[in-house]
Amino acid sequence: MQEDALFLHEVLKIIFAGDELYNQLFEDLNSFPNLKIAIQKNSKDIKGFKHIYAVSLSETEMTDFWAQTRVDEYDPICDLVLTINDVCIVIEAKRDCIDCTAQLYNQIFNILRKDGLNLDDCRDKVTDRDLNWSKLMTVAVKVSSFERMSGNKNRFLTDFIKLIKDHNPNWLPATPIGSLNSINADAIYRRVRMAVEHFETSKVGLELLSYNDRLGTTFSKSWANEVLFHVTKEEDLVASIYPGNTKGQGWHIFHKDPEFNQEVVLNGKSYPVSIGCHIKFSGQGYVTGLWFDEDKLKKKLYTQKNFQNKTGRYSKENWHEIEALLDEHLDYDWRKQCDWKSKILDSNRTVINFAIGYVVELAVPRETLRNIDTQIQDIGPLTKLLGDIYDTFENDLIKS
Repeated sequence: MQEDALFLHEVLKIIFAGDELYNQLFEDLNSFPNLKIAIQKNSKDIKGFKHIYAVSLSETEMTDFWAQTRVDEYDPICDLVLTINDVCIVIEAKRDCIDCTAQLYNQIFNILRKDGLNLDDCRDKVTDRDLNWSKLMTVAVKVSSFERMSGNKNRFLTDFIKLIKDHNPNWLPATPIGSLNSINADAIYRRVRMAVEHFETSKVGLELLSYNDRLGTTFSKSWANEVLFHVTKEEDLVASIYPGNTKGQGWHIFHKDPEFNQEVVLNGKSYPVSIGCHIKFSGQGYVTGLWFDEDKLKKKLYTQKNFQNKTGRYSKENWHEIEALLDEHLDYDWRKQCDWKSKILDSNRTVINFAIGYVVELAVPRETLRNIDTQIQDIGPLTKLLGDIYDTFENDLIKS
């Protein structure tokens, strides 16, 4: 703030938020507001101000400021205090998700008490503001981009953004895809993750997957467990689902020989659907698997009869039956792909579960994403796209 006037100005605009005080302080060309910035300032040294702004800076948004409980004998230290003429801004900052509303309330209460004033009687003298780290970093990134454009890059602000990125990158704004000017699959992924999280909270019964290595949600139908989303190096969004990934799921699609729609419609536009084959080997958890297209089949493997008679649990002495089945049907080196020898034959396992299923993928091109996701504060259109994909998988993927 001290070293970057534009950043300071943009933060003050959020704090004043159109209050008349902003105009009174900065509209007089012949007046020069007196700004002072202090950190770790004792509340007893803050007095004589006509108006006070109580600002919460945390990962958690401010709760009801005026509903807090007062502590009479409390001599707090204020993290950051800005004074502009007779206006005081008290900022309480937390580096995590701690709600600092109560602490901030009592700071203001005791500041006024030392002036012989009661906070309850001074509601017109005190304004509470939630800043929070996400709001602050949105301002910081925009200011930094503007300064780079004008050739006035400020190293203090650049270092501050880097510091926050190292501490908690989730505080940085997820730039809308339509505003990305260069290839950046990671930035698109961050935006997609935000949309997935919004979609998950909007649909009853849905849960965000807790895995670190994949992004997605649980799925409502019994023939699949989850819907996954990822961004390719070409920056396309790919949604995928694995019908029949377990024997239990398979019963819900192999009650007859399954058929999938090869094309679906999203928001009036047709999208091709890629249907691949997947074989899963599991024990207590996933062990290994096979991915292949139908052109790798010597003869049809995915039938109701094979599902009922050939899939399920195999003890070690019967693993040769799986090998014989796959040798009969697959026209490529499937053993190499799934590392059959080391992960199955040479393992200390005595039982393996064998399931035949599918991998279904739907790709949305980057240009479509750019047209949909254009406003940083409005993740709704991208969230709706994910919801449409989910509903399509749910209702239109498997032919009835």
